[in-house]
Amino acid sequence: MKLGLISDIHADLNSLQLALAVLHDQHVDQILCAGDVVEKGLYGNAVVRLLQAENVLSVAGNHDRQALANDKWHIDYIESDPARPSYFLDNQSVDWLQQLPQTLDFNIDDIRLCVAHGTPVNDLLYVFPTSRRRVFEKVVQQANANIVILGHSHTPMLVCIDDTWICNPGSVCGALSSGSGTCATLNLPHCQFNFFDITTGMRVMPHHAELGESR
Repeated sequence: MKLGLISDIHADLNSLQLALAVLHDQHVDQILCAGDVVEKGLYGNAVVRLLQAENVLSVAGNHDRQALANDKWHIDYIESDPARPSYFLDNQSVDWLQQLPQTLDFNIDDIRLCVAHGTPVNDLLYVFPTSRRRVFEKVVQQANANIVILGHSHTPMLVCIDDTWICNPGSVCGALSSGSGTCATLNLPHCQFNFFDITTGMRVMPHHAELGESR
């Protein structure tokens, strides 16, 4: 099975379209998203519709949670206003965001996968390639999986620790919010990862962590 991996779209419709085109060219069977679907960009509703049409499975990111709080009064007070700005989320988008889980857990070909945003227990925590070993060890303990897919940092990353792969496909958004403009694929059961620039479709190298002693 081949999975497509995306994260941190941030309402950037054009970049999402580019990422999906790359993943379709790679003939993925299913696309997983590690959160932050909306906010910062202008096209949250269109991004949600496209993810729904593509049957993308997603977790909630911190900006998705924040958007629900920020847009509640928009819906309550100006939903019917014809002058309502297009970047305000509508009811359909809000309903979809509200049902997003904190984590997604799968068992595919006897391989356990966990998808989360920041970490499996906190969508505000960052995991960078430069993070200390104990950060990665804690993620492994929290996820209890063979493969962990994270987002949030906007940094393409691939780390193997204690026989567990930790992957961040980077952000779909590019110039917006200092994003990487990347996505990734995962071939199972071989655990083969490939990372792609969404503009060129060319493969790119992820960042690898220098794992020293836990401290």
